[in-house]
Amino acid sequence: MCNSIDFIRQAEYIAEKMRMPVSQPYKPEPFIEQPTFEDVKISKLVSPALLCYLANRGIPADIAQRYCVQVDYKLHGKSYYAIGFENSAHGFELRSSFFKGSYPPKHITHIANGNARCNVFEGFIDFLSAERLGLNEGNDSVVLNSVANVGKAIPTLAEYPLILCYLDNDTAGRAAVARLRREFGDRVSDKSALYPDHKDLNDYLRTLNPKKSSGIKL
Repeated sequence: MCNSIDFIRQAEYIAEKMRMPVSQPYKPEPFIEQPTFEDVKISKLVSPALLCYLANRGIPADIAQRYCVQVDYKLHGKSYYAIGFENSAHGFELRSSFFKGSYPPKHITHIANGNARCNVFEGFIDFLSAERLGLNEGNDSVVLNSVANVGKAIPTLAEYPLILCYLDNDTAGRAAVARLRREFGDRVSDKSALYPDHKDLNDYLRTLNPKKSSGIKL
C-alpha cells in the first residue's frame, strides 16, 4: 500500500494497481499580463500615410482632422502611430492600414449639438462617412465603437425622440437595432435600407466615389 497520506497520491496508487484512469486536479492557467500602451502622445492628424488611408476610404482630410487626432505610442517595445477617435470616457479607437484596436477605456462616443434626432453608428469610419454624405447635418450622433457597447448607449439615446440607425448589414448590426427597438419602440428607425447591397455605410460611400474620393464632391 502507498505510504503517503496525501489523498491524490493514494488515488493515483489505487488507479495504477487497478489500471484505471484518474482525473488530474485542476491547475489554473498562469496569469499573463496583457501588453500595455506606452509613451502615448496625442497630436493633430497630419501623417500623410494615415490621411491617405482615410482618403482611400472616401474620407477627406478636413473631415478627418475635425474629429480625429494622431496617436503615437509604443507597444511591445516598438513605435507605432494611428488615427485616434476619442470616446466619452477619454479612451481612443485606433485605426491604421495595419492596425485596428483601442486605447482603453472602451466606451461610446456621443457628439451632441443640442438636436432632437440622433444618428447611431457602429464605428467612427461610418460616422465620418455620414459626414461626407451629409447625413449628420441637423442631428446629434452616437458612435458605439463596437456593437457590444449598445447597452452603454441606451441611457444617452433615451433623451432622443428619434433615433436613426446606420449600422452594419450583418447579424450583429440587425441584433443591435432589435435591441434598441425593444428599448425605444417606434422611436428607432433602421436606415440601412440606404445601402442594402453593402456591408456598411463606408462601403456604400466608396462605391459612390472610389479611390481619390477626397478631391471630388458628391
